Amino acid sequence: MIQAIVHRGEIRLTEPIPADWPEGQPLQIEKADVDEPSIEEMERDFALLEAMCAAGDPEDDERLQQALDEAHREAKEQVRREMGLS
Repeated sequence: MIQAIVHRGEIRLTEPIPADWPEGQPLQIEKADVDEPSIEEMERDFALLEAMCAAGDPEDDERLQQALDEAHREAKEQVRREMGLS
């Protein structure tokens, strides 16, 4: 989504138009929700999330991976049983 603002009655883009948009490309412009976070807020939030993930306990990651592996193994066994392969 391209970001823009209204300035003196005109729409002013706050970022470049994608290079693959041809001249004459029809566009639809809508008023943005006031509650929608800005790009800067989203980048800040993702940086915080990344820092939180990096600080996670490796043992928790290992327990999660083991649980996912077990669930995958059980699902494969169930499908084999239902297909009469085991």
